[in-house]
Amino acid sequence: MCGEGRRVRGTVFARGDLPAAGPRRLRRGLGPWRASTRWPRVSAGEGLVRRAVVAVAVALTLAGVAQSAPNRDEIGDEVQTVPRGGLPAFAADADAPALYRFATTRGDVLRYIPCTCGCAQVGHTSNRSCYIKAETDAAVTYTSHAAT
Repeated sequence: MCGEGRRVRGTVFARGDLPAAGPRRLRRGLGPWRASTRWPRVSAGEGLVRRAVVAVAVALTLAGVAQSAPNRDEIGDEVQTVPRGGLPAFAADADAPALYRFATTRGDVLRYIPCTCGCAQVGHTSNRSCYIKAETDAAVTYTSHAAT
């Protein structure tokens, strides 16, 4: 057998001279061509896992790009723009997440409550200004004035 090549319907072919794949003949992926490929054949389960890992890595990268790091504004407070539904990094303390969520969802109520911390000289018109600096349909820019 060694050195004879392959037998296909009684004919002997050299290793490189395999007949072209046709109906009910040699399958293209199972000949010497397969031995010369660079990547090994991967089962369906392994391929699915690889695709899932790549998708998660891309999603985490995009999430990291979408959420900017906190910056300082002109009065020294930290400001951070996050997508709607997210919270800033400086609102991670005990009660701060609940307060910032309330300011986002019920900002109309906070507009009528005056600020009592004496920040009117920096341009705050209501208690809502201590939580939210700017707002668009897609993102909210929070300020750390209420958290400090």
